[in-house]
Amino acid sequence: MPTFEYKATTPEGNILTGQRDGQSEQSVVAWLQDANYIPIHIREVDARASSAGSSLTLFNTNQLSNDQVLEFTEQLSTLIKSKLPLDHALKILQKISTSDKVKSLVKNLLDKVEAGSEFSAALEAQKEFSPFYVNMIRASEASGNLDSGLIQLYEYLDGVKKMRDKILSALLYPLILLIVAGLSVVMILLFVVPKITELFVGSDQALPIPTQIVIGMSNAVVSYWWILPIIIIGLVYYARYVARSIDRKRPWHKLLLKTPLVSDLIIRGEMAKFSNSLGTLISNGVNMQTALPIANATLTNVVFSESIAHAIESFKEGKSLFGIMSKVDHFPVLAGQMINVGEETGELEPMLTRIGEIYQREVSNAMQRFLSLLEPLLIVSLGLMIGGIIISILMAIISVNDLPL
Repeated sequence: MPTFEYKATTPEGNILTGQRDGQSEQSVVAWLQDANYIPIHIREVDARASSAGSSLTLFNTNQLSNDQVLEFTEQLSTLIKSKLPLDHALKILQKISTSDKVKSLVKNLLDKVEAGSEFSAALEAQKEFSPFYVNMIRASEASGNLDSGLIQLYEYLDGVKKMRDKILSALLYPLILLIVAGLSVVMILLFVVPKITELFVGSDQALPIPTQIVIGMSNAVVSYWWILPIIIIGLVYYARYVARSIDRKRPWHKLLLKTPLVSDLIIRGEMAKFSNSLGTLISNGVNMQTALPIANATLTNVVFSESIAHAIESFKEGKSLFGIMSKVDHFPVLAGQMINVGEETGELEPMLTRIGEIYQREVSNAMQRFLSLLEPLLIVSLGLMIGGIIISILMAIISVNDLPL
C-alpha cells in the first residue's frame, strides 16, 4: 500500500503534516475531512521525490519554477474552496511553505491584499505570474467565483506540466543513447585507434583509404580534443543568447516551420496550447477581444505567434474568429473548420477545448512515432560507425601482412 505525505490545516488555522498509508490520494483526503481537517497538499512519497528531482534547474534564478507556481495554485485553490478568506489562506500558505522564494512571494501578495488591493492586481505586480494567470484570476474575481477559477487554472497548468513532462521523458532515452554513442566514438578515436596505429609505423605499404580517414580523424581528436567542450559550451551560450531576443529567434523559428515533419509537430503543439488557453479563458468569463492576445502569448514559435497577432488586429472590425484565423499562415484547416462550426452552433468554448484535445493527442502520437524510429536509427548508426572503424583497421592489418582479401 503506498504511503502519502500530507499537509492540512485545522479550522483555527493550525498546520498539520505527516504521512499515512492509503489506497489513493482520495482515501487520505477522506480521512482528513472525517477528522474535520482541511487538506492542502497530498503527494505519494515516491512520486514527490521524483518530482523534486525533475524541478531542478541548470541555472539558479530568483523566479519561481513552473512546479512551484503549480503547487501554489493547487494549495490556494484547496484553501479557498474550503471557504477560508483569501488573507487567511495566504497566511496559511506562508506558514507551510518550505521555500524562501515562495514565502517571500506569499508575503508580498498578503501585504497587498491586506492593503486593499484586488488579488489579481497583487499577482500582476509579481513577475512570476503570466498575463494568462492574472486574467484568469481577474475574471474569477469579477464573477465572484475565485475558487472555481483557481481550480480551472490549476487543471490547465497541471495539464501543461503533464504534457511537458511526457515529452521530456520520451526524449530522455534517445538523448542518453545519443550521448553514449558520441562518447563511444570519441573514446575509440582518442585511445583505441592510436594504439593500433603503432602497428603500422615503419610500414612502406600504403594504407587503405578508409584506414587513412580513420587515422586522420583520430589524430584530429587527439590533437584538438579541447575544442569539443568549447564548441558545446559555445552552443549552449549561443542558444541562450538567441532565446533572449525575438529578433534573433525569428529566423530559426521560420526555418523550423519550413522543415518537413518538424513543422507539422510544431504547429500541432502550438494549436494545442492556443486552443486550450483560449477555451479556458472564455469559459472563465474573459471576453474574446481580451482573451485572444493572452492566448497568443502562450505560444513559443515567434513566426506563428506574430501571424496570429497580425490577424487578431482585424477582430476589432467585428469579423468572426474563423474569418480572422483562416488568414493565419500555417493555421490548420481542421482547426479552422471546427472553429467555424463552433461559432455557427454557439458552442465555441467546448469546440476550442475539443481542438486542444485533438492536437495534444496528435502531438503525443507524433512524438511516439518519431521516437520509435529514432531509437533504432541511433543504435544502427552507432553500430555502423564502430563497425566501420573496426573494418578499416582490419583492412590495414590485412594489407600490411599481405594477406589475400
